[in-house]
Amino acid sequence: MSYHVEWERLARQAYDQIPADQRLSVADAIIRLMIHGIPDDAEPGEDGRWTLAAGGYILVFIESEFDIYLVAIERA
Repeated sequence: MSYHVEWERLARQAYDQIPADQRLSVADAIIRLMIHGIPDDAEPGEDGRWTLAAGGYILVFIESEFDIYLVAIERA
C-alpha cells in the first residue's frame, strides 16, 4: 500500500531552503510517509495535524485516507 503526499507551497519552499547536505533525513521521512502512512513516532497535534521529526527538521502534515498533505517543514 502507498500514500499520496501532496506538498503545500510553503512546505516546498521550506524544503528548497534546506542546505543540500541536510536534505537526506527530510527526504527519508517523506518517503516513509509515502510507503507506510503515519509512523508510530509521529506526534498528533491540534486540528488533525501531525508532526514528525526528521533530523534537524520537523514535518507538519495532515492525513486524509490515503492522502498526506505536507503543510510545513520547520527547524527543530
